[in-house]
Amino acid sequence: MATVIATDQSPSTSRSVFRALGNTPTVLPQSDYHKLQEHLEDCDNVTRPGSTLLAYVLANKLLNVRPVADLPYLDLVLGGTEVTYVIDGAAPSTGLLVHTARPGAPGGVIAVASLLGATLIGMRVGERAPLLNQDGSIVTLSVISVVQPFCTAQKNGIYAQECLK
Repeated sequence: MATVIATDQSPSTSRSVFRALGNTPTVLPQSDYHKLQEHLEDCDNVTRPGSTLLAYVLANKLLNVRPVADLPYLDLVLGGTEVTYVIDGAAPSTGLLVHTARPGAPGGVIAVASLLGATLIGMRVGERAPLLNQDGSIVTLSVISVVQPFCTAQKNGIYAQECLK
């Protein structure tokens, strides 16, 4: 089996994949990383429909990101950001990603403790990822734009240039 895999992949293809992975490290601020751990613990303590799938996505996210002290990118999807995304080439949708979504919250709120939210957090503009649905099907999720909360609050202020970087 190893020889089949070795012959199916050219060395240049695997090098370019590793080079691409090395150029875009996946990071999250420590606060978001710890919140993801809390959401995963909640999945273990609460038996609700879809919690097994959500636990899988959250555990995978935690395994593939590293916590950092400072926000390294302004196009990173985090808790509190407004994100515009596309699912399988459909019309773009925009929502506010939040760690604590209250019942009856207005439309456009995306809970991190949902399959969509858990997939979005940690992604960057232009990035695509598989999105697991409740029925087990998989679609493609693409991030179009991200607005950080401090950028929204400071649009007309002195920090506007920093938001555009």
